[in-house]
Amino acid sequence: MAKIKKITAREVLDSRGIPTIEANLELDTGQHVQAIASSGQSKGKYECKELRDGDIARYNGFGVLKAVSYINNLIAEKIEGIEINRHIEIDQWLAEADGTEDFSKLGVNAVLTVSQLMLKAGAISNQLPIYEYVNQLFNTLFKKSVPLQRLPSPIFSVLNGGKHGAKNLDFQEFHVVPASSMSFSNSLEIVVSLYDNMREIFKRRNMPISVSEEGGFTPTLYSNEEGFVIIKEALHSKGLKLGVDIFTGLDCATDTYYKSGKYFLKDAGSGLKVDQYIKLLRSLVDKYNILILEDPINEEDHKTWRSLTEIIGKQTFVVGDDYTSGNIDRLKKVIEGKGCNAVLIKFNQTGTIYQLMQLADLIRFSDLKLVFSHRLGESTDSIIADIAVGLQADFVKFGAPSGGERVVKYNRLLHIEALLQGKT
Repeated sequence: MAKIKKITAREVLDSRGIPTIEANLELDTGQHVQAIASSGQSKGKYECKELRDGDIARYNGFGVLKAVSYINNLIAEKIEGIEINRHIEIDQWLAEADGTEDFSKLGVNAVLTVSQLMLKAGAISNQLPIYEYVNQLFNTLFKKSVPLQRLPSPIFSVLNGGKHGAKNLDFQEFHVVPASSMSFSNSLEIVVSLYDNMREIFKRRNMPISVSEEGGFTPTLYSNEEGFVIIKEALHSKGLKLGVDIFTGLDCATDTYYKSGKYFLKDAGSGLKVDQYIKLLRSLVDKYNILILEDPINEEDHKTWRSLTEIIGKQTFVVGDDYTSGNIDRLKKVIEGKGCNAVLIKFNQTGTIYQLMQLADLIRFSDLKLVFSHRLGESTDSIIADIAVGLQADFVKFGAPSGGERVVKYNRLLHIEALLQGKT
């Protein structure tokens, strides 16, 4: 079995121009793999913590030289020479070496970068594509029989507000979700056409066209609901039926408009009490065929999460993101309270690939839908596409179909689709 010969890390930039970690691993067979850390902007308070230098003189304090040094001077010397098939043990050692629940000592950016290297090296050493290696590893570790049958259904972000875009929109992301009966390649083709048509709609309205770091348009609109109106108009002009061919979705990210027990949306004019807010959400779900409703309720209001899921859970996936934050103890509490019927997990919410797989296993065991997501600060690494397929996630959310760091993941899904169909 191949052994780890050398690991080296350095500071590079992510898709936002903010420092992150890139690392390389060389096996004694001469094979090389590379990994890079992604990073979020909208972060749940229960997720793992990145290690930043805090030196304002460099990159406004966002440098990662300390985390890089931990990889080069601490982690590397401990695991060089170890057989690559022991990477789950290495994941467990990394967690023990950090010694905190949220990886705040070594930094989740350092730990997960190394864990990614282990996974990629395991795949290349076994001469398997990453998605197939992930699937075999998951089934072996958790005594499962999850076959590689399909690609996850894509959730595309097309409009952005809140922390990710236009401040006049309260909701953070407006999505389009093709019907699951479509192939991935057909879904991508339709949404790219829809995305381009939305651009034309803005031009006809003489509206400034700009996009967020996530690739979604950030128009100045009079209300949140107008976002759905534009999506519906773009669908209609392409001969697509809302609720048949295409569904919609929302990432509410309520922390931007929830204050002192009320929800402050520009559509309402004043703060909405919980029952009024639920009524508004139900109206939007019915009117615009919302299939994905992510983080619609304040993350500490477990009672309302459960109530909303009971009300709309048969027609909509109520998705916990910041509500669960990739924290397994938090997830267990949410599952026990029946707070949602779908869970989103992101790279670097957890510290290691093994912990990520533990989350996926618990979500599957609890009969919840699994959504695998990118982060705002991304790279041109496509590993999350492979992991989502290997775990047979129900949905993937990689942003808009634009920008190299997003498109590379969609292109990887196209490649995997062809591989699964025996076309390449």
